Amino acid sequence: MQISNSITDQIQAIKADKRRLKQMIVNLLSNAVKFTPQFGSVGLEILPENDHAIRFTVWDTGIGISGEQLENLFKPFVQVDSSLSRKFEGTGLGLALVRQLAEIHNGSVGVESTPGKGSNFYF
Repeated sequence: MQISNSITDQIQAIKADKRRLKQMIVNLLSNAVKFTPQFGSVGLEILPENDHAIRFTVWDTGIGISGEQLENLFKPFVQVDSSLSRKFEGTGLGLALVRQLAEIHNGSVGVESTPGKGSNFYF
């Protein structure tokens, strides 16, 4: 798996809980790695969105998520594949926590995804 990052040096200091910010990034990166095949790619991009905000984006070339699955993705205990034979482990709390922490920081979280091509999660 290829892992890359793109972090501009033009980012100014932000006021945020460093521990929670790290937790958000780790949760998104963990999901990206979990749902990306061995020869896929995962990345982190941190860029200024405007004069007062920074956009953190975690992207992958993984399995992707369908439009109908996106609706419930950030709800606690929800798994994209909730069948008994599901391939991927997890509690379904990681993305719900990311959303909650983003909102605590007066932000939001979003996702763009295409099944079979990958996902971009951003906050």
